[in-house]
Amino acid sequence: MILLDNSNNKSHGNREVLDKNKKSDSSIQGSSKEQKLKKEKRSYKKNKIEDDDLNVPEIPEPPKRKLKLTHNSPGLSAQILKEVKNLENEINKVVLVNCERCKEVIAIPIPREFIITSKIPVVPVSYVHKNSKGKDLHCITLYLDSDFDIRRQRISDVVISEKV
Repeated sequence: MILLDNSNNKSHGNREVLDKNKKSDSSIQGSSKEQKLKKEKRSYKKNKIEDDDLNVPEIPEPPKRKLKLTHNSPGLSAQILKEVKNLENEINKVVLVNCERCKEVIAIPIPREFIITSKIPVVPVSYVHKNSKGKDLHCITLYLDSDFDIRRQRISDVVISEKV
């Protein structure tokens, strides 16, 4: 708040500035939506500056959810569905994975005992395979929860020792 002294000529100029500010503030109160949005943007920038001053990192966006592949997913080939029927039994549960290296959907048999008897909540399981041309040997590591849902997956190269 500014206190004005009427005896000084400079204060009279300050009063005019204050009167102009009051007029602009009153016009914002009865203004259109655009002016309200501008006001909100100014307050957002002000808050952002305050956060930068405190060295508070921004909240990252959550990762995009990928659709889970199931036996009923559209676009699965008949060959993959046959593989699923052949591989799945009481011992193995088949998990469908989209291999980012092969650019193909792969049916991976997972022994049920690995997941059921595990003491950790997310179990890593690695599967070595080649692409459809029989080249490019690589490994896909799946991290599965107790419901056989894929929590994350990683792809790596495979090096085979001649000593084995």
